[in-house]
Amino acid sequence: MGGTPRKPYPKEVWSPAGGWWSQPKLWKRNTVIAGLGALAVVAFTFKKSAELEKRTIYPRVWIPSMMWSKQFKDNDDPYFQPPKSL
Repeated sequence: MGGTPRKPYPKEVWSPAGGWWSQPKLWKRNTVIAGLGALAVVAFTFKKSAELEKRTIYPRVWIPSMMWSKQFKDNDDPYFQPPKSL
């Protein structure tokens, strides 16, 4: 059962991914490191976006960003009120 046997290939082939049938050492560790790096970039971007978010018009319906937006938590602008009717 299974596939066909591996075919001969040139030994001088080079690619960034490691060539044919590559099994790099410590691939699990490298994957975790890359995932943590991506997570750090996403977390920083989310945090910075939440800090800079400023709405000039109150949303007509509830939106998820109201949970973390400083503007809705602090009520720093007394004139920023929800509309009277939808």
